[in-house]
Amino acid sequence: MKINFDKQYLKYSLYAFLTIALSVVFLYAVKYSGAFFLFLARILGATSAILSPFIIGVSIAYLLNPSVRFFGEKFFIKIRGLKLKTRLRNNLSIATTYLILIVFVISIAIYIVPQIAQNMRDIALRAPEYVRFSTEAINDLIKNVEYRTGYDVKAQITPVINNIINRTTEIVEHAINNLLLGIASVTSGIFNSILGLVVAFYLLQDKNSIKKGVTSLLELLFKHSTAKKIESFGREVDNIFTKFLVGRALDSFIIGCICFIGLSLLNIRYALLLSIIVGITNMIPYFGPFIGAIPVIIITFFDSPINALWVALFILALQQFDGLYLGPKIMGDSVGVRPFWIIFSVIVGGRLFGVIGMFLGVPIIAIILSLVSKFMDSRRSQKSKAQ
Repeated sequence: MKINFDKQYLKYSLYAFLTIALSVVFLYAVKYSGAFFLFLARILGATSAILSPFIIGVSIAYLLNPSVRFFGEKFFIKIRGLKLKTRLRNNLSIATTYLILIVFVISIAIYIVPQIAQNMRDIALRAPEYVRFSTEAINDLIKNVEYRTGYDVKAQITPVINNIINRTTEIVEHAINNLLLGIASVTSGIFNSILGLVVAFYLLQDKNSIKKGVTSLLELLFKHSTAKKIESFGREVDNIFTKFLVGRALDSFIIGCICFIGLSLLNIRYALLLSIIVGITNMIPYFGPFIGAIPVIIITFFDSPINALWVALFILALQQFDGLYLGPKIMGDSVGVRPFWIIFSVIVGGRLFGVIGMFLGVPIIAIILSLVSKFMDSRRSQKSKAQ
């Protein structure tokens, strides 16, 4: 007896089966995704621990490359009577960059690190005094409000204050534990940094051959036109990151120096430590000045409320100077991103990857927008040709 199959019914049955099967696979994927990502994180952690000297070396080489390029293309090549081969000129540029770096690090270790350590020690010793000052100020404020309104503020606010104190204690204990772990890993970090400097030296020395090797590999893997597009895009990415990193670093260094001079003239305690906080946080676009100003003003407020007011006004003027004059002069339109996208990238990057995300979000969003712009231009060109 011949069986007649309803093709329409069979098609719907197949769709239903595939839907159920995919749903089951999805549920199992969600159920075991935590274990998978934990396993992946362990693998990545072990790999990064093994390759950390090379990761540090690549990072150092990338950060030092603009300086090496400057000495090789702008300095040694312009010295009259000094005709150097390309490799020798590159080695002299690397040696000069390393010499400047070593002098800079030694100067920081001798003159700045001890003062910062002393400032942090003083703040830690005065912490009980700060707590007592804050408690007395809060109690006086509560009494004044209760006297004027007759409302029992203390009963309402005490649980909140206790919760804040408990959370603060937990944070301090966590920070101390992390500090002890950090001290225990200092030796390993120094060793990896030294190896990273060695790796960076050889990377900078062989950067031209590395570029040629990458170009040859692209030519082998892709068509000539595609390889040229990838190479051009790589140069654009490098240009965006280099301009942004160098520009932000120089701008923040100048702002930190001006801040130190200003705070010293105002006779503010811990001027060096506060200026370093302002300079480092200034690396973060838009939000950095506000992030740096908060701890600076709070620390100064405990020492002198009047000085805190002067510091707030000074930092506000300094950031206006940076935003309206110094920043545009140094960086110009280095990334070509509108303010909305800068704010968007800082917020999203901070949510996903913390401080590093806030800092690197701007060049990354610039690259993404560049890709989108190129894609749209390509589509427009295709449509115009089709018409």
